[in-house]
Amino acid sequence: MAEQNTTKKIDNTALVEAIKEMRENFCPETQNKVINAALRCTFLVPAVLEKKQELVADADNHVKFQDKQSAKFILINHKERGSFFPVFTDPVEIGKLKADQPFRHFAMKFADIAGLTENTPNVNGFIVNPFNQNLPFTKEMLASIKQTLIRVKQEREAAAKAAQGEAASEPNITVSSNEE
Repeated sequence: MAEQNTTKKIDNTALVEAIKEMRENFCPETQNKVINAALRCTFLVPAVLEKKQELVADADNHVKFQDKQSAKFILINHKERGSFFPVFTDPVEIGKLKADQPFRHFAMKFADIAGLTENTPNVNGFIVNPFNQNLPFTKEMLASIKQTLIRVKQEREAAAKAAQGEAASEPNITVSSNEE
């Protein structure tokens, strides 16, 4: 996970525009445009860093205290829908988050956030820009996107394999002349 200084390189304008277009004209085409844009995004994800001290023994069995940091990702709770990770497209959007504790943000790709969401039992998904576009990606949606990506990858691999097989089975014809 890259931290704060990478925010200058992040440009999620295409996603924000796709969300706006989808809200104006909701149809499968605009939904797919949003999903495809989101898949290419790097988001800012807030987390509270916690420092703990642990006793650590070295090779000679000398014990000393060592600082150990861990990150706890911030959650947004919805009365009916449960807990979601908030993710943000840019520094302006993450600036709208008011948390109980000081937090830092990390740059994370869509796939990494989806994996984190999938592996966190008490979380129902993540929400892009919860204080503006408020676009949820539920665990069910993420599972569907994952299955579609797996199917497309398998179809592409099968097509590539078939194309290689066709090339290998083509007759090897050499044209020669009887004139010498």
